[in-house]
Amino acid sequence: MSTVTRLLGIALAGVGFVILFFGMNTGDVLSWIWSFVGLIVMSFGFALLTAGRTAQKKPPPPTVTEIRCSSCDFKEIRDFKKGDYVLMPVGDACPKCHSAMTIEGVYIVREEPEVKYNV
Repeated sequence: MSTVTRLLGIALAGVGFVILFFGMNTGDVLSWIWSFVGLIVMSFGFALLTAGRTAQKKPPPPTVTEIRCSSCDFKEIRDFKKGDYVLMPVGDACPKCHSAMTIEGVYIVREEPEVKYNV
């Protein structure tokens, strides 16, 4: 967000506050109009101040599926596919012994933070 937009937002919010403040001093119908105009100007100012502030969303961490053979010690790790759940039978046969395989776990892969050393 540019500095000009931020300064314009601050200026509009201030002018709106002044109009609102002076509009509330008298008791006639015109004071209601000035108060309403002051609120609208303040709203535009605050909208300009907060425009462009979006939270940076991180992509979800990668998820993997662990598949194990039910009769031998073969283990395979592959990317998670929608619909995978623990103890789900997998249609593929074990490449070692050709028996049935099941999903033993679904895990999120956590990335370790970089360690910065000052030299």
